[in-house]
Amino acid sequence: MVAKVTGERQLDFRQILKLQFDEYESETKRLVQGLTDEERRFMPSGDSHHIDFALWHATRAEDVLLNLGAREQDQTWTNEGWSDRFGIPAEDLGLGYSAEQVRGMPPTPIDLLLAYYDAVRKVTLEYVATVDPDELDERCPFEPLHTQLPGITKGGVLAHMVVEPAQHLGQIGYIRGIVRGLNG
Repeated sequence: MVAKVTGERQLDFRQILKLQFDEYESETKRLVQGLTDEERRFMPSGDSHHIDFALWHATRAEDVLLNLGAREQDQTWTNEGWSDRFGIPAEDLGLGYSAEQVRGMPPTPIDLLLAYYDAVRKVTLEYVATVDPDELDERCPFEPLHTQLPGITKGGVLAHMVVEPAQHLGQIGYIRGIVRGLNG
């Protein structure tokens, strides 16, 4: 599991994952920077979602996938009291929301959204730096993931952690473009 990038330098899968997560982080923060609360809560249609929800959901998904799906540990959401700070129940996984539920999400300061994002990302990077490649073929222990992703392994969880934030990063960029234009 080694990729040659340039010259004699070789990156293993852990380093590639870290580069990917670092790039998502910098791009996510760039996209939300300077947006007003109203701009972040703009919904392009009545049955869509807003930037705050996309950022919160992507972070919840990373927290759930990483901690329940790969690390077999409690979520950062519950361990560090984030559910209380957000005013959202601890058992809420952030999945399967209707447009009405998205509209009903409590207004959330961007600093709180990014603090939770940073807390989850810290745990993600610690895990990625130390994961044993032999664990990656083990079956994911979090059974609810198997209804969406049958037979998923811990390695599959990490792969999905590449896809999930990419989708939501695109949504955030799209909504920002609607409210600010191409160069906003």
